[in-house]
Amino acid sequence: MKTENEYNEILSMVTHDLKSPMTAVMGALDLMAEDDLTKDEKNECVKAARKASKTILKLVENILVMAKYEAGKEHTEYELVENLQDHIKDVCNTFKYEMKVKDINFNIHIDKNLPDVYWDIDKIHYHVLNNIISNAIKFTSYGGNISFSIVSNKDHFITIKIKDDGIGIPKDKRDSIFEKYDTHNNKKVFKGTGLGLYNAFNFVKKHLGTIKIIDGLNKKGTGFNITLPINPTNVVTKG
Repeated sequence: MKTENEYNEILSMVTHDLKSPMTAVMGALDLMAEDDLTKDEKNECVKAARKASKTILKLVENILVMAKYEAGKEHTEYELVENLQDHIKDVCNTFKYEMKVKDINFNIHIDKNLPDVYWDIDKIHYHVLNNIISNAIKFTSYGGNISFSIVSNKDHFITIKIKDDGIGIPKDKRDSIFEKYDTHNNKKVFKGTGLGLYNAFNFVKKHLGTIKIIDGLNKKGTGFNITLPINPTNVVTKG
């Protein structure tokens, strides 16, 4: 059970993370109210406000998911997924515009023989893959590279690897990357992206899978190796 001080600390940290993008939205809107802005300048303001708004939405969604998960109210609803390739393509297509804006080369490999799976596909899509790819984009420089691969193994598991050549995560920090908090100088620091990885870890675990940090591309950046059983519940069996 969390103490009142712990709840106050969490609230303070969440508020701090929300403050920066909120300030960006307000600043962009204030600039747009100026009479002497050119059309291009107004378009830049719109882009900045939209980007900051997405950051706010993502953080709020991750906070709500975390709260529901810890309260035991975020249920995993498994279902038979017969078109996994299409779902994976949808995931990758979601980020095409962001990749284009940063001129990122996105190399995708999807196994043509992916089997039917029995997953909570929304949780895997939105809270696992989306969070990890979004982080990869955030921490990859302009003109960088991100790779995505998904293959089926003979032992009835699916392996997904997402790698980038961005700034990377120091090896001495990797053990705590899936926690809600990271500790530096004996002070807890709330991490917006870390909360997304915390949610990703929990939903992979719910599927009886594993998620591990591996080296990124060309000995740079960060990589994630996700292994998920085709059917974690044994409700649906192959054949």
